[in-house]
Amino acid sequence: MVYEERVRAPYGLDLFMGLPEGEEGRFRPVQWWAATPEQEAAFWSDLPGAHSILGIGYGLNSTPPLDQVAFANTRAVRANGQASAGGVGSARGLAGLYAAAVWGLDGRPPLLKPDTVAEFAQLHSTGGDLVCGDQGDYALGFQAKGLRYGFLSANAFGHDGSAGSEAFADPRGGIAFGYTRRRFGFGWSYPEHDRLAAAAHRATVQRAALHPAAVHPAAVHPAAVHPAADHRAV
Repeated sequence: MVYEERVRAPYGLDLFMGLPEGEEGRFRPVQWWAATPEQEAAFWSDLPGAHSILGIGYGLNSTPPLDQVAFANTRAVRANGQASAGGVGSARGLAGLYAAAVWGLDGRPPLLKPDTVAEFAQLHSTGGDLVCGDQGDYALGFQAKGLRYGFLSANAFGHDGSAGSEAFADPRGGIAFGYTRRRFGFGWSYPEHDRLAAAAHRATVQRAALHPAAVHPAAVHPAAVHPAADHRAV
């Protein structure tokens, strides 16, 4: 597998596309959000229909509707490593992948040339997200994180996941950020992303002020292994 041979193994990343059987003991199942029956009823009654773009994107139009928790917790999904939903790893692994792509890692060269990074980070589309309904700012294959988090540089790029993971690189700011969580946020809402990203940015700025010659990516990296995937159709 190209990812395993050229990326994960050489850079020692704790992020798998196809979780090996030997790593299963570290896996922590995803959990559904916590809400009262009244909150659940109000939330689902206010959503677009199953055959809307949002409904199709989240698999609500299938029979039965897609159970995102059961899907993510299925061994076959983790083992196959399919695009968009098969990545499993730690927050350290997510941050490490972005660091490896932009700066290199542990003495190994960057995976991407600066021109390629610049192209990935180029703003491609902006406006309402047809799936989620919120503001959607996209680079080429990535979300434009410089617009998502105003304290980052304009060429920051990355992507979140519907179960609450978040990861990005800020090439100019020297930040590689990775975050995972076990439980879905109610209504797929994750306000802690803003606080954690801001904290990582502050720590990087403060470290740069104390040690101007040292430029190292900063990251948030809880140690548990969780799915790191985006289940949305975008």
